[in-house]
Amino acid sequence: RSMAETLMAIILASKSKSSDCIAYLHYRASSLSDVIDSLCCLSPKVSMALSAKESFLLPSLLRVIAELSFAVGENASSLSCASTAIALKTLTSLTHETSVACDQIMDSYPWKISLPATSGGSSTSPSQITGLDIIFSYLYKTASLNQESKSADQKSNHDNIIFCLNILTNVVEMVPNTTKNKIETMVVNDWVSFDEIDTKGLSWLAQWVVSKTSGFQSSVMKGSFGTNDDEAEVGSSELKAGEESNLVTAGNGFVLLAYLMIDDDDFSPVTFRDIILRELPVDRDGNSGGIQFMIKTMKAFCNFYHYSVGDLSVAIIAPVVKLIRGLEAIDLERSKVA
Repeated sequence: RSMAETLMAIILASKSKSSDCIAYLHYRASSLSDVIDSLCCLSPKVSMALSAKESFLLPSLLRVIAELSFAVGENASSLSCASTAIALKTLTSLTHETSVACDQIMDSYPWKISLPATSGGSSTSPSQITGLDIIFSYLYKTASLNQESKSADQKSNHDNIIFCLNILTNVVEMVPNTTKNKIETMVVNDWVSFDEIDTKGLSWLAQWVVSKTSGFQSSVMKGSFGTNDDEAEVGSSELKAGEESNLVTAGNGFVLLAYLMIDDDDFSPVTFRDIILRELPVDRDGNSGGIQFMIKTMKAFCNFYHYSVGDLSVAIIAPVVKLIRGLEAIDLERSKVA
């Protein structure tokens, strides 16, 4: 409840442009966020207790992201942006393997905030917005503007993008049917030029994730990147300087797309597969990299983490390896049909 109250106070302070007040509230929120992150590491039961609707924590986190990113506009201070990052980090911890938190991400809220991405079929002035709309909109906005940002901002934006991808992945994993149904109707408009023509959110997501592989795309297409023979070299010789963050972003992005593509008991995401596969790159002969492009990039992502972190990387790598096996099964099934 203390965190929720602090977040609401940050929104009010940002509107009154009280820098001293915002600075104090930001420090308070940062300290409380560290406590929450530590508690979430103890047990999923702790995350469930912290995410209980009675605490108002999840809606408060979502409201801070929406207000400071889309309602304040260009007047948002650096501390307001930092508060948004805190909210994203805390949401990432709370939604990890916690259905109570993920359910609230999918809830609708009567906040009159215009977003560039909505799951209601139109991205213009929806009467209600979901937490999914807010997170997807923040990802879309930050990814679209990140290339024009200063280097210091790019690092912060990169971290926030990873938080968004992880939150979306957590939600798809815990409440797959509801999330997939919403993502199927998600549309985005041009955040930079404010083009009124809507684009399917999943198509944009797949295109953007693939764009992050441009620096090592040819190696993936040739089959020399992400294979077992190159495990020891993925962290060094194959990866160009400055491409590490792109590999991490692409890896996390393909993890999210893989969750959308792989079947569960009640949902058959054939449409998702078709949309995602259409956006994967083709070689000079016009041949698509297909699912193998995703698999090799995800293997390279795992190898890079193992190269960088060592044995501690198992917590990240193990779920990704399971997804890779699921993609390999889909690829085998498709090859039999072909």
